[in-house]
Amino acid sequence: MNLKHLLLLLSVSYVSPFVVLNRERSRTSTFTLRSSTKLPPVKNETKTSIDDNLLSSPSGKLDFQEPSFPQSLETTKVKSGRKELWFDENSGRFYEAGGNEKIPIATLFERTLDTIEDAAIHARRIPYDKGWIDPPELEQMSRKTVVVLGSGWASHALMKVADTYKIRLIVVSPTNHFVFTPMLASASVGTIEYRSMTEAVRASNPLMDNYIEGKAIDVDVENKLLTVQLKDLLKDTRKGEAPIQQIPYDHLVVAVGCRVANTIVPGAKEYSYKLKTCEDARKLRLAVGECLEYASRPNVAPDKFLPEAIALAREQDRRKRLTWVIVGGGPTGVELAGELSDFVRDITRDRVGPYHRLLGEIQIILVHGGDRLVQAFEEELSTHALSSLEKQGVQVRLNTRVKEVGDGWIRLISKDSGDEEEIPISLSVWAAGIAPVPFIETLLSKLPPEARGANGRVSVDKWLRCPTYSPETFGSILVVGDAAAFTRNDDESDLLPQTAQVAGQQGAYVARMLDRGYDLSITPPVIPSHHKHEVLVDAWLRARGLQEAAGFSFLNLGLLAYLGQGQALSQVQLGDVPLFSYAGSVSFILWRSVYLVKQVATRNRVLVLFDWFKCKIFGRDITRF
Repeated sequence: MNLKHLLLLLSVSYVSPFVVLNRERSRTSTFTLRSSTKLPPVKNETKTSIDDNLLSSPSGKLDFQEPSFPQSLETTKVKSGRKELWFDENSGRFYEAGGNEKIPIATLFERTLDTIEDAAIHARRIPYDKGWIDPPELEQMSRKTVVVLGSGWASHALMKVADTYKIRLIVVSPTNHFVFTPMLASASVGTIEYRSMTEAVRASNPLMDNYIEGKAIDVDVENKLLTVQLKDLLKDTRKGEAPIQQIPYDHLVVAVGCRVANTIVPGAKEYSYKLKTCEDARKLRLAVGECLEYASRPNVAPDKFLPEAIALAREQDRRKRLTWVIVGGGPTGVELAGELSDFVRDITRDRVGPYHRLLGEIQIILVHGGDRLVQAFEEELSTHALSSLEKQGVQVRLNTRVKEVGDGWIRLISKDSGDEEEIPISLSVWAAGIAPVPFIETLLSKLPPEARGANGRVSVDKWLRCPTYSPETFGSILVVGDAAAFTRNDDESDLLPQTAQVAGQQGAYVARMLDRGYDLSITPPVIPSHHKHEVLVDAWLRARGLQEAAGFSFLNLGLLAYLGQGQALSQVQLGDVPLFSYAGSVSFILWRSVYLVKQVATRNRVLVLFDWFKCKIFGRDITRF
């Protein structure tokens, strides 16, 4: 057995528990390997019997289709129990005998090796970090300057993986912390606190050369100069504008994220809250508390001794103050609706709730322009989300769009009937769509026309490089995360989604390319012959065949969403292969477990656990600051 087959055996053994779709049963699998230069004709392949309990789709049906393989592929046959797979050694993917689904075993194996490499790099830095020895002076002087824009998922992953003894890392962002954005909905109602889900930029990698609190306003691509408007600090005690600074770079990593698309509908930007940052969550939490106090004032309180007309006017005013609208039925809107539902149930508990007199009066409306919620999930899960929210008292309006938002009202229009309706409200939250930040347009104006991708994003190649006018500057700008238009399979219409999962993987990928010292000005990027690695590092890269940089490949691990009242959706997959889907309390446990594990530091995990425990025992904090 050669080295390739040994690595293949290890990767199959590692991932075999995830091959079956049904997690109810598992068995110990044995493997036999056989190499061949050509794939045997599929028509002569005998389909093995498969235990339906082990491999069942959500519909209870298993659809066999003849795979259309080229006959010249080098393949390896793998038998796992009663399941037979074919491994394409050129593409690095498994194909189920009699099926078309592709299991990205090779990608998983490469990610495992990348993680080992990251850990080795950090372990190798310990003597330098502790001050036991000084880093080589020549190596420090030859470091390239890498400027990273942003402090979101992509830049945070890059900061964590970057080897600051090989690159000079400078981070520029107007926000001095990373925020675990999936928990913003929880923070907006006090389920967890803001500081529990954040990490300061400087704490993300204390060995970075500098963090600059400001925003990029211009870039000179040809001269590799970035113009930064520094943030106006101590503005309450100092007069004058913050200065502008120019920063030279060797590589610029654009990870500026995106903004909420609230400028399309009149009034949305002026009168609707959003949920993108901790400051947005803080403002929304304050507004919800003020609405509750506003509805509890004596001038709108119910009084049985009042004349009927006055009592009715008070009821209408109180109902308006307690009507909250969420626009957008994606994960953000659905999770916010679920968190608000939990919050309302908590504060209006009979007798003991701080707002128990408002029991049954608070109305949450979720408006969505599509025909089903969370459309990225399977249809069965979307249906469950709708049913769960409606059982909690959330009024869901599908196929409905917002025509205009005003001060104290929102105008809706049905896409089916065309009927318009104006609803008196006290607050609205805009969670419908995203758009590029202004700097992206500035950058695109300095790049060739082919750099302009779909939806205002920057087109990049498979190494995340954007096109430039001159060969001398090509490879100096990399765009990652929400700002990048990365196509899959050379299909311009098939773009990677703008999600935290994609951004995090791209940020880590760029950090590894920079750590390894690839020459990004040529295609494919290679490690220059004059680049000096330690002997073990050089042997490691050669053994993995990484003298040339492999293109970025996204490994989709699935989706999670919270629905409220201990219910959640979970759609777990491995690349394009679905593993399992659940809805309900089991998914809620998975949701909390994954979100806890994915916290960026032990400190955050402890704080989040404490917040959940505190909320369960004492309820949500309703104080306002």
